[in-house]
Amino acid sequence: MKHFIFGYGSLICPQSRSVTAPTLKSIAEPVIINHIERIWSARVLKGNSLVLDKNREHIRGWTPMGIRKRQGASCNGVLIHVDDEELERFDIREEGYKRHRIDLIDVYPHCESAGCNSVTDDLVLNAVRCPECNIVFEKAHKKRSANDVDESDIAVWVYIQNEESKPNPSFPITQSYVDIIMRGCLTVSKEFARKFLQTTHGWWNDGELDGIRRNTNDEGARQHHTWVDDRQSPMYVRADSDFSIEHGDAIDRLIEEHHPHALEKRVISM
Repeated sequence: MKHFIFGYGSLICPQSRSVTAPTLKSIAEPVIINHIERIWSARVLKGNSLVLDKNREHIRGWTPMGIRKRQGASCNGVLIHVDDEELERFDIREEGYKRHRIDLIDVYPHCESAGCNSVTDDLVLNAVRCPECNIVFEKAHKKRSANDVDESDIAVWVYIQNEESKPNPSFPITQSYVDIIMRGCLTVSKEFARKFLQTTHGWWNDGELDGIRRNTNDEGARQHHTWVDDRQSPMYVRADSDFSIEHGDAIDRLIEEHHPHALEKRVISM
């Protein structure tokens, strides 16, 4: 059986994928999955996934990306063809998540050209760089048309978090993790990165301030944080601080286009 993983968070980033599966040779193909909504909602205890010092003792863990099924939603990401060994490696990496199978009928190739929403457009399929992924798209299209496609030789998987929780001061969103995702999105295109931001929910959650100072003088905004700017001292274990510092301003400008309220309330991590 051919296995494919739908990467919707840090797995969008090729450098992050290669840490887990250095043998991975296949091209990650941009893709759209219908009826899935991306949201900051996973819950991971600190363990080995965070780099913490004594000034961060209040941090109990962090909130990476999660998804939920929602009719009418859509989520962009990448389709990654993996062998059995690589699939096992990603299963180990995605601790706290469970692998679920995606219905092929909801799988579409990503397209940015005007008027290319039709999945029957040969130009869209011709632009697909991953030969194995083209098989997925062709079978998906046939299933939408005829509903009698043999899927026994192919599986598209997605990791869904075991626990759904909003970010909070003890389990924040870390900017170093956001930057890794944005790095992956920007390897596709700036428009792809905008699509990621447009379709990602849960950047802000009301709550109590907990030992971290804000990067704003607005006293009314000093009551809470769910999102920390840790670029100068990354907490995320797979962070790339050089990339974050060099491209941080550009990434913030993109984020501000879609989530200015949350960005304004992001705090500077001690």
